[in-house]
Amino acid sequence: MHPLLEKKHTGTLFPLFSMRHKKDWGIGDTRSMTLWFDAMKAMGLNLLQVLPINEMPPGVSCPYTALSAFALDPIYIAVDELPELKESPDLLEEIGSRRFQAGLRQLRRADRVMYNEVRHLKFTTLWKIYTAFHQRHILKDSPLAAEFRAFCRANAGWLEDYASFRRLKDTHSWTSWTHWEEPLKNRDAGALAEFHGREEHQIVFFKYLQWAIHRQWTAARTRAAELDIKLLGDLPFMVNQESSDVWSRQAEFDINREIGAPPDAFSETGQRWGLPAYNWSVIEGNNFDWWRSKVKKAAEFYDLFRIDHMVGFFRTWVIPRDVALKADFDIKDEKGQRERGRRFLEAVSGASRMLPVAEDLGLIPPYVGEVLSQLNVPGYKVMRWEKGKDGNYTAPETYPAVSLATSSTHDNEPLADWWETVDHAEKKLFWNLVSGETTKPPPFSKAREKALASLLGAGSRIVILPIQDIFGSKERVNTPGTLGDHNWTYRFPTPAEDFLKDHAEEAESFRTMVKEKR
Repeated sequence: MHPLLEKKHTGTLFPLFSMRHKKDWGIGDTRSMTLWFDAMKAMGLNLLQVLPINEMPPGVSCPYTALSAFALDPIYIAVDELPELKESPDLLEEIGSRRFQAGLRQLRRADRVMYNEVRHLKFTTLWKIYTAFHQRHILKDSPLAAEFRAFCRANAGWLEDYASFRRLKDTHSWTSWTHWEEPLKNRDAGALAEFHGREEHQIVFFKYLQWAIHRQWTAARTRAAELDIKLLGDLPFMVNQESSDVWSRQAEFDINREIGAPPDAFSETGQRWGLPAYNWSVIEGNNFDWWRSKVKKAAEFYDLFRIDHMVGFFRTWVIPRDVALKADFDIKDEKGQRERGRRFLEAVSGASRMLPVAEDLGLIPPYVGEVLSQLNVPGYKVMRWEKGKDGNYTAPETYPAVSLATSSTHDNEPLADWWETVDHAEKKLFWNLVSGETTKPPPFSKAREKALASLLGAGSRIVILPIQDIFGSKERVNTPGTLGDHNWTYRFPTPAEDFLKDHAEEAESFRTMVKEKR
């Protein structure tokens, strides 16, 4: 059994973009996370789960749509914390100006993350910081430049392709790489060398951004370790077709087919996700090299990692772009499905010291749970979905130790919202579960503490409560099947610096509950 499963961990699901601090630029950043670790400690929490933090394309806010499986999103850089900024008095003066600070305050006070505005402001400023760094350090071959070059060498396996792709996207007005001129589309060595020579300064900029956020994340993780807080990251099932990974490893992906979900109770026609299918013969032929590389890189940021859409590695619902062909699972027989899923899990589990956690929600064949159990990989237990054959809710204290218990996910409504909308009979059953009473269920403000205490007492070694459920708020992170600014833009209302002052009583009460149930 993995060492992290030897004792119980209690944490919160808190997206990085949702975390406020008094000097943020309208979105959570590495500084926000560092400050929130102290708040977590005050609540008795020792595990933080975040959503994917890989770079998203311009105009996109969904963290499951990434330009790269390796590159972190520079939007999460804490600009004020960059040491290079302090070497530029003119830029410090510009950032401190009344006009600049007025713009920052507007972004800071917004109820939601304004991605386009934040991205524009940060990238404009980061370009100026990089330009000064280039002049002061790279051109003079300073010790700091040597550190930067060492980072580039250590990450060359993905960084070279990513930085070139990122600049190519800019120079091609963000058109699909499949429409680029043939030499660049097909990665001709001569064409890429010519492009790199012509665009070197801009390409190095994207490498610098990765170095910048890598340094900040490393410092944040060091602080987490000092407080004995573990980090749980999220690795999506697939990247966008318009990603450096698909462009650079074209043989491993099939862009003539896309993945999705089969018809079910929620969708009569199934779901199309617009993501390319895996070319499994190549993927397995190199022993899942891309995934193992992803996991090794993620181990620099996390202690545990969530495998999104776990069932897709056993069997993937594949939809041909050719409408004359039918959608179907890529493997038909159960034995083949079981074996591929097992091979994948064994490969990625051995790629690092992190603990894998499988997102196994939805319509899942029984053999998936069997394989997870055999390999000691925790699956999910969402309290309000766990029921026995008698129709009653399953008591959380009976959940298996090797599992992750939670009250909700980022794709579902918080408990407070669910409590108001679920039918009375269901609410009565749930109230009986958490209180042992058969009386009329009270308002959620009075039921909240018993619901949380019930989940905190789960037999699972990992218990996660979304930050909204801890405080009984109704704001959603995402509503699947909908588009708009209401998705992926949620911000916790209180800055980290004010948390213990504004929520001292709630924090102490919750800490007591955690201590009693751990």
